[in-house]
Amino acid sequence: MNSKAVSETFGAMLVVFVMMLTAGIIYAMSYPVIFSGIDNVNYRNAVKSVAEIKEILGRMKFGSELVTTKTIQLTMGSVYTSRGAIISFEQGAQNKVYVLQDLNVELDGKVVTLESGIFEKQQGKVVPIPISEPLIIATNDTIYFTFYNFLGNFSASGRVTMSLKHSKTEVFNTSRLEIESEFCELWKKTIEKVRPEILSNENCNDGKIVVNRGTQIQVVVVSVEVS
Repeated sequence: MNSKAVSETFGAMLVVFVMMLTAGIIYAMSYPVIFSGIDNVNYRNAVKSVAEIKEILGRMKFGSELVTTKTIQLTMGSVYTSRGAIISFEQGAQNKVYVLQDLNVELDGKVVTLESGIFEKQQGKVVPIPISEPLIIATNDTIYFTFYNFLGNFSASGRVTMSLKHSKTEVFNTSRLEIESEFCELWKKTIEKVRPEILSNENCNDGKIVVNRGTQIQVVVVSVEVS
């Protein structure tokens, strides 16, 4: 075989090899960046969508919107309902207990949760600053708490389209409210901003806080069917 032809063939193969090697190095270097970008887009979509759902629930609370459809664009991740806060309060001679359900968007190592505020967990630990604070409003003589209860056993992944249907809004007046939640510290911080003197316990060691110091309390529970 002509040595010149061999040299040219070897040279061409060497060029192809170098090009493939370079492409492989570039891909290996950019792989984490690419997927980090996807994660960031997923996270932004999750937070934006949950914030929009919270706005929808605000309209449902007052009866101005009864049914809607919401789509959450996720490249990866899932949306599901799960057991959330437990609230108990005195209504006349009765002690009422509500075991509420939260709405969650789970991504890689992160969970964005809508309970009343929008909370977040990373690697199973609660992030100490809420994305959106719980809905608590205080006047001179009354403090108003709003809780959301997502009915149904909903679970979906990827591009998720869900139906939200207002079931009922219940309003109760009481003088004592107990909130048990894995986001207890975030509830406590918000209450302390609004009216710190109404808390009867100073910590969340047992995951509970109690509001019962010298104020009228109105508890609003907005129940929404998710399918």
